[in-house]
Amino acid sequence: MKQESPIRVIRQLAALVAAFALLSLIPGCSKSKNQGTVSPSTDAASAIPSATSTSGGVPGMRKTWGLRVLNQPGATFHVEYSDKTNLVDMATVGRTLLGVTEDRSIFLFKDSSELRQKLVPGKYVLFEGLDLRKVDALAIDPKTQNLVVGTERPNLREALKNANVQFSTPVDFGDLFGQLATNSSSFDPPPDADALRALPSKVWDWIQPTAHADFSNGNLEGEAEYSDSDFATWKCHFHYTRNADHSLNLDITLVREANGLNVDLHLKGKVSRFIQQTTFVMTEEGNMRQYFKNGGLHGDINFDWVVKTSEVKTPMNEVRFKLPGKISIPLIELTKLPMSIEISEALLFHPAFTGKEEVAKGGFHATYSADQGFQVDNSSMQGDGGGGEGEAGNDATIDQTIAFSPFAAFGLVVAVAAPRVELRMGAEEIWDMAKIPIPSSMAESLTDVLLKNTIAGQWLNKKVGNPLSIEGAAYFQLVMSTTAAHSGMQSLVPCQQFTMVAKGQLGIDAEWLGNNTNWPPVEVFSKNLTRRQPDAKICGGGQG
Repeated sequence: MKQESPIRVIRQLAALVAAFALLSLIPGCSKSKNQGTVSPSTDAASAIPSATSTSGGVPGMRKTWGLRVLNQPGATFHVEYSDKTNLVDMATVGRTLLGVTEDRSIFLFKDSSELRQKLVPGKYVLFEGLDLRKVDALAIDPKTQNLVVGTERPNLREALKNANVQFSTPVDFGDLFGQLATNSSSFDPPPDADALRALPSKVWDWIQPTAHADFSNGNLEGEAEYSDSDFATWKCHFHYTRNADHSLNLDITLVREANGLNVDLHLKGKVSRFIQQTTFVMTEEGNMRQYFKNGGLHGDINFDWVVKTSEVKTPMNEVRFKLPGKISIPLIELTKLPMSIEISEALLFHPAFTGKEEVAKGGFHATYSADQGFQVDNSSMQGDGGGGEGEAGNDATIDQTIAFSPFAAFGLVVAVAAPRVELRMGAEEIWDMAKIPIPSSMAESLTDVLLKNTIAGQWLNKKVGNPLSIEGAAYFQLVMSTTAAHSGMQSLVPCQQFTMVAKGQLGIDAEWLGNNTNWPPVEVFSKNLTRRQPDAKICGGGQG
């Protein structure tokens, strides 16, 4: 049997690392009747009367946690929509909303003539308190007679006439979990033990359509499943806890057992309390300025995985998806430009195994500090200090490595973006999520309805989109790309190599801001590590 040389295997692996190290895909008011202005002194209850109440006149809204940014010193909120944007008021949204797909490309409503008049393909629509979108197509589901609305992300330069939104607010996980504990205990009538067990599904179903979560004071735990392109099922267990210092602990286990390729991945880390600083200013002349910073954000991540093969032929398809169990925190006062802060994780898994009984095991650790912001001024983007280092940094280690292949060489890339902290459009968390988000199987059916039963506009199947893409968001993410390679035991000198690339990135979706520039993320820190065994020239090392 012809064997790959160890040096060639390592060079091939290096090329694969270069291709995936950055996780390239992991890289929101018009005539006076549509004007939305809220002053900082406005009482939150008047801005969104039922976001934290089971009554208040707006159907479909529910109790949840949220950030009241307008209560903070110096907060400003003023938006005016252009004549290209129609408004669907909050009461209508609550009365007719049935569901939203995970990527928010498809909305499902009870059909009404009032809605149809507002949903004009090619124009924008503000679903007050829910989202701002561009309308692409409308269809009536022949089975349910519901209205299916195909949308895409908005271009703020076209949707808005002018805007001045500025706030700086603490994201305090002690306070947020305290809100949920207070809200959960205040449902009327007081729940008995059975009702308490049923309550989490009512409160937490928005996390993931297949997730089953339990909530208690300072603790959120649940399970979910994801099916990949090989029809294999990834089972996810997520557990979030708050700490005494008001930080957030992440503990996520992902297991795949199918098609001769078994994966056991564990992600454990911490996200500190931080200050979300945001400025968004746009004039009627089209000039725009945005500033984004997660002040004081820091933490650490431990990333461990074991991958084994049990068959000669195993699936080699690349898999990439958002991990279940994301945390979304709505800015509950900003109903005229709905936004949320989302904390999530994403996975990229790219195997290149060649036979059975191959094993790779890796343990990696990274700390991060991301107290740096960036500014967008019309068509340019730069980090604080003109692109300098700012207050950001990290450290990283490779803690454990094991690789074994009885015969041929293999390679493997396992990468995560964790945590991802996004300021995004949309605040679906404040709505009754009994049927939201729409399950993937139903989303495929609704896509088919839009393609075959369109009554206005045009729907393209490519709108399914990339589940890892940043949509309508400014973000920070820690990207950890890890690799393993083994030359095979039949090599003259069996070699194994593990690498880790840890990068901190800040960025924004340029399309959201109406800019065609493909802005690369601002890299705030980077660390590259390599471990070889043996550390000899024949294995790419520096010793003879």
